[in-house]
Amino acid sequence: TIITLLAVAAFAVAGFGQAVKPSALTGDVVSVSDSKIVLKTKDGDLDVTLSGTTEYKRVQPETPTLKSAVPAALTDIGVGDKLLVTGILSEDKMTLPARAVYLMTKSDIAKKQAKDVERWATRGISGRVASVNTATNQVTIEVRGLMNTTNVVVSAKPEAEFKRYAPN
Repeated sequence: TIITLLAVAAFAVAGFGQAVKPSALTGDVVSVSDSKIVLKTKDGDLDVTLSGTTEYKRVQPETPTLKSAVPAALTDIGVGDKLLVTGILSEDKMTLPARAVYLMTKSDIAKKQAKDVERWATRGISGRVASVNTATNQVTIEVRGLMNTTNVVVSAKPEAEFKRYAPN
């Protein structure tokens, strides 16, 4: 019995010094109920358990920072919405009791994407890069129309960033 007591005491001391780290997981909502949200993460489905102390915040796609989040409610969450959930993940990594739920609705995301497409249609050009002049910081783009091809020279400011978008 003394050996058993010593083993239990050693196990308790070893486990006592370990701090449990909170997790922040993201994913898409698969289902919602009053007590649970099923979230599809990169590692599979996760049960997010809700309580009376769970905080709900809404984040706008135009300003996707947690500082810009505004209060929301569980009723604002729907299937297909994107969530970031904070809490302490269970040992089996299948359940997360939620401390806070940050929400970005799929309708808000669709509105932002529509605005981006509209901006590209009115303020952007599409074509093939014909040449790049690094000395003058200029890019010549070949724009094809129905009747002919036009070259457009784009002069970039020194602080401009060039980004490549993934193909559709």
